Amino acid sequence: NGCKDFYAISVAGVTPSRYITWFQAAAAARNSGKRLPTNQEWQVAAFGTPDSTACNVSVGAVANTGANASCVSDVGAYDMVGNLWEWVADWVPASTACPGWGGFSDDLMCLSGASTTATSPGALIRGGSWSNGTSAGVFAVNGFNYPAGSDSDIGFRCVR
Repeated sequence: NGCKDFYAISVAGVTPSRYITWFQAAAAARNSGKRLPTNQEWQVAAFGTPDSTACNVSVGAVANTGANASCVSDVGAYDMVGNLWEWVADWVPASTACPGWGGFSDDLMCLSGASTTATSPGALIRGGSWSNGTSAGVFAVNGFNYPAGSDSDIGFRCVR
C-alpha cells in the first residue's frame, strides 16, 4: 500500500536485499527514481557474464554484493548470475514445467506450460541463485513465482 519507506541501492560488501516481493522491488526502484528492468534489458545486460564458478554458483549461501569480482558482464554489470534470482518487470501465465533449453544451454528454463489453476500470474525471475549451482546462468529464467511471494534466494536490480 504505497511502500514509500524503502529504496534501491547497491552497496559493495553488503548482503543484497532479498525476501522481497515483486511489488516491494518495484516500489523500491520507483522510490529511487528507477524501475525493474524488462526481461529483454536484463538479458542484454547479462551477456558475457561467466557461466562458471567465477559467479556464486557453488558456495551454498548468498554472497555480499561484489564478492565475486570476476562475475561481471560485457557491459560491467556485476553479480547477475548465481547469487540471487532477480525480479524483472515482465509477468507471464504461471509456468508449470522446467524443460530446460535442450542442447542450447544447461541453465534453468522454467517457462513451459501455462497453469489453468494458478491464482496469480508468474512474475519472471532471472539469473539463478546460489541454490541452483551450475544451472544458474545468463539464460536462467523462471516463471513459477507469484509477484506477491518472496524467498531467500530472490532479489532485484534496477535500471533508469
